[in-house]
Amino acid sequence: MGLFKKNKRNLNYLEMHPFRRYEFEFRGNELVDVLVPRFTSKFAAKYILPRMKNPYIRANLDELGSYLWLNIDGETSVSILIDKMVERFSDRVEPATERVLLFLTQLYRAGFIGFYELTKRS
Repeated sequence: MGLFKKNKRNLNYLEMHPFRRYEFEFRGNELVDVLVPRFTSKFAAKYILPRMKNPYIRANLDELGSYLWLNIDGETSVSILIDKMVERFSDRVEPATERVLLFLTQLYRAGFIGFYELTKRS
């Protein structure tokens, strides 16, 4: 599934445990904004961030993405996350496995989440 192209490891994506790397805030009822730091370098944090109104960029998630984000806790496996999505949204999320894996891969590549199994092996 695209996540491990560079690192050819014998890991089962469905058994992995994602965790959040960024904080979030609620927007409305159940929608989430992920707070992505504008700068990660120490120089920018020291000299540029104090002059800015907001040190974060808000990544707005839709209803499906917000629900998945809220269930990413570092203890729940990807397969259980898929089951939760199907239980909550039924036909709206089909094909559930492909959609959830694609979304998690996008979050991983953007640095929003990590996987404990990858950090242990590094």
